[in-house]
Amino acid sequence: MQSTLTVFVCSTFADLTEEREAVLNAIRRLKLQHDSMEFFGARAGQPIETCLEEVRKSDILVVIVGHRYGSLVPDLGISYSEAEYQEGYRLDKPCLVYVRNDDVPILPRHMERDPDKLRLLERWKATLSQRHTVASYEDGNRLAVQVAADLGRTLVDMNDAARTRAAAEATLHASIIDEIAGVIAPAIDGGVGPALLLSAIRRAVAQLMTTEGVRKPKLFLSYANSDRAIVREIATGLRAHNIDVWFDELSLAPGAEWVREIARGLDSADALVFFISPNSVGSGWAKQELQIALHRQFSEKNMSIIPVLLADADVPPLLRSIQWLDMRDRNVNVAVKRLAEAIEHHAKRRAESEA
Repeated sequence: MQSTLTVFVCSTFADLTEEREAVLNAIRRLKLQHDSMEFFGARAGQPIETCLEEVRKSDILVVIVGHRYGSLVPDLGISYSEAEYQEGYRLDKPCLVYVRNDDVPILPRHMERDPDKLRLLERWKATLSQRHTVASYEDGNRLAVQVAADLGRTLVDMNDAARTRAAAEATLHASIIDEIAGVIAPAIDGGVGPALLLSAIRRAVAQLMTTEGVRKPKLFLSYANSDRAIVREIATGLRAHNIDVWFDELSLAPGAEWVREIARGLDSADALVFFISPNSVGSGWAKQELQIALHRQFSEKNMSIIPVLLADADVPPLLRSIQWLDMRDRNVNVAVKRLAEAIEHHAKRRAESEA
């Protein structure tokens, strides 16, 4: 673990050159990776973007504060050093904070003279003191010794925490497996068929993942083979809108069992998009997919159906009461936009009903 950790050194530069170099040498002796403004090199982005990007990639922040506040970030009203610290703190990264002892004499040029920046510096010091146990330092050498010792303890703590978390997760995993088995066994004993039970589990997990934001909304595209070209365009457009789609051409691997994979696709979908055309209303596969979706919509209330009219056809009776999307003009861009809005609306309505 130690060999992969990166320490970000956060401070002003001109007034703390000696201290920064001493601290960086201490970090090297610990054989840790490090990052700081000296090593950024040329970047295409703005300076603050580069700084914050490096903070996000780091594991620990060493924050060194002297008697200068430093340059302000345009539009933020705080210094680069404070902006770096605030980003690390926001991301819950360990922050080791060191503030120069006020009793140690320093060169006048290393003192902050701008009254506005002086107020910002004092405010930042107060914030650091409220959030952390702050250590004071007098010179670079003693600071380096203190940082090395603190980093060593922090590494031990992080390693211990990682081992404790791993052990807890292993115990929790075993407990969850036992509990799941305890839920499933009575259902099977009570006569619930394994296929039905598995389908219910898939749907529940998919819905939970969507609610928790770890899964994109998913649409199952049901259509007749003769309409494949236009449906393919819509599938591509929906994916560009960050919406997952079950489209047999993309979702079925060679050799896959059609019936099983279609069932899995329907179980994990939030909505079925049924493309209405003379061919689809007469297609055995499309009608079967629609019947499964209708059953879930009316009996389980966890499936939405979005009809899309590709051509005039004899619309199935149960779809006549559902507002459809008229796509007889074959305008793919408009259809994709409206389908994206529809799935967002359905997801919001479902979340409200479950709240």
